[in-house]
Amino acid sequence: MNAFDYFQPKTAKEATQLLNKHPDAMLLAGGTDLLVRMKVRVYQPSVVIDIKRLPKADQIQFSTKSGLTLGPAVSVRSVERSPIVLDRYPGLAQGAGFIGSVQIRNRATVIGNICNAAPSADTAPGVIVHGGKVNIVGPKGRRSMLVENFMTGPGKRDLKRGEFVANIQIPTPPARTGSAYVRHTPRVAMDIAVVGVGASVTLVPRHNVCSEVKIALGAVAPVPMRATHAESILRGQELTPALIAEAAEAASAEARPISDIRASEDFRRELVRGLTERM
Repeated sequence: MNAFDYFQPKTAKEATQLLNKHPDAMLLAGGTDLLVRMKVRVYQPSVVIDIKRLPKADQIQFSTKSGLTLGPAVSVRSVERSPIVLDRYPGLAQGAGFIGSVQIRNRATVIGNICNAAPSADTAPGVIVHGGKVNIVGPKGRRSMLVENFMTGPGKRDLKRGEFVANIQIPTPPARTGSAYVRHTPRVAMDIAVVGVGASVTLVPRHNVCSEVKIALGAVAPVPMRATHAESILRGQELTPALIAEAAEAASAEARPISDIRASEDFRRELVRGLTERM
């Protein structure tokens, strides 16, 4: 590991000033990816900025008006076990529970998982299907965008010089909404998804008719992606097994998987079909 300067800002303004001043600086929250990559010199920053002391950095906040807010140092384990997340955002809690080991989940952060921008990020589908946004702070002020638009490619995200993600905000789900996430891996833990599928479904009052639906696919494209055609098949329709199977086939066709050492393109498409139908 190379030598570096260490800063621990107390305000978002101070953090953005440091990031703007030191273009190669890297942020430390959980450190489960950063420190490992620094040790093998994949990352060699001259400055490390620890953001765990920012106001409300490790807090999970919820109100019916503003929804769920996750600070930049909120651990994956906290989200996995949070009663409010388990109750209202179960797909996100399930995704958090798949990451690494308990020890890793106690250190890793949800925002770190999103900012790493891995196609297989397990928390991304749960955030996406609930309409989550990243709130970004930088030298020119604040801006927000949907998480599905924030990740632009493997390891790439829409952050400009001096900017960082201050929090993730997820709207309160409407009544009669459920969500779920599942992934396929060769091992139960300490592995990354071959395919991950998250879904959120809202039903109209007193009927089995889908008023809103979001389906997010992981590890089958350069970034976690929405299966928008599959969604359109279900939206406004009564949810029957035949219709759900049709939507699952559409999701499989929409996916953009590759063949690699972990799985073939055809196998990934079959997983998308089966897992979408289950979710």
